[in-house]
Amino acid sequence: MNSCEKNCSCKHCKPRSVPGIGVIKATDKCNIQPIPPQSIVENFVFNIQEGFVETDFFTLTLPSITLRGNQKVRLEVSSQVGALTTSGPTFYIEDIYLTLQRNALPINVETRIFSSMVKVNPVFNQNFTTLITLLYVDNPGPGIFTYSVDVRNESQNVMDPFIISTIITATIYNA
Repeated sequence: MNSCEKNCSCKHCKPRSVPGIGVIKATDKCNIQPIPPQSIVENFVFNIQEGFVETDFFTLTLPSITLRGNQKVRLEVSSQVGALTTSGPTFYIEDIYLTLQRNALPINVETRIFSSMVKVNPVFNQNFTTLITLLYVDNPGPGIFTYSVDVRNESQNVMDPFIISTIITATIYNA
């Protein structure tokens, strides 16, 4: 049997044979369209990394990303941050932020490490490093977007803050 109501002879339909009449064909073509296979992950991956920066504030920006209406973007950020503690105080405070932005505006996604640390030997300076990460799935709709992350090291009782490395990875996939 032909799956088309019009019983046409297009490549999507098969002609139907009726006993005593022969093959019946429609005069116009049907609208049966092949169903394209669904793709779950298109897996467009954008990755950018910055090495050592001797500062307490740094912004890392991905190249622009184009999203279609059914796509989301998974953003993974990691940064290794550190500083040299000052001599004298018996403690230092780690206060480190990652703030995610879309088109230079905060997305209200932030992660923070805040902790008070006791120094092993208050007389000497000591280095510390901390790994901070952020994971976020964004679904802004169709358009062209530029994602960036601000890394801030507002630690106290430290000098010479630095950012060892910062990595942003964006994976685009179909919703």
